[in-house]
Amino acid sequence: MEKRLNQSSELYKGNQGFTLIELMVTLAVASIFLLAVIQLFISTNQVNTIQEQLAGTQQNIRVSMELISRDIRMAGLDPTGGAGNAGFYDDGDDERDTDSNSIAIRYDLNGDGNCDVDRVYYYNAANERLMVREGGTNRSLTEDGTISSVTFSYTLDDDSVDDDPSGNGNLADIRVVSVQVCGKITGAFEDVHTATYCFSNTVRPRNM
Repeated sequence: MEKRLNQSSELYKGNQGFTLIELMVTLAVASIFLLAVIQLFISTNQVNTIQEQLAGTQQNIRVSMELISRDIRMAGLDPTGGAGNAGFYDDGDDERDTDSNSIAIRYDLNGDGNCDVDRVYYYNAANERLMVREGGTNRSLTEDGTISSVTFSYTLDDDSVDDDPSGNGNLADIRVVSVQVCGKITGAFEDVHTATYCFSNTVRPRNM
């Protein structure tokens, strides 16, 4: 009987569970692992968000560059010879002329003797966005805060470069237009990812 009690006592001692120290160590290890998992999730989410924002910004710039390049190629188109104001122009407004931060373009697309296309592309520095003005209406081609600079440069018929053909009276002499648009991400993580991405294109107007 006494031997059986001793055996029961030994069995009880072998199943007492974890000590307090063992529990604390286990909790500490589990906490470290959990923190590592959370940090990995945060980092992965940040990278994915930045990549999505960057892809969106770059796509907007590419589309805008294509629109600008198309109109530059068509500038001065006048099939009937009756649209006397076709080409690059200056209306006296810094956002409606042809210089380093804007370009004003007219051409007769439908061949009726009038310039049915009249567009001005310009940089809105206050809101950091690329704008287009058409038919008296301004609209944004990019989101606020995504464009850090827009630069136009003009090569004239004598191969000289002019950054302000409006002010210098060289609008009719423009033969090549160089365009550069630089952008960045905005919104979440814009303070973390501050890199700027620039897209450039050189376009020759076909009708000038």
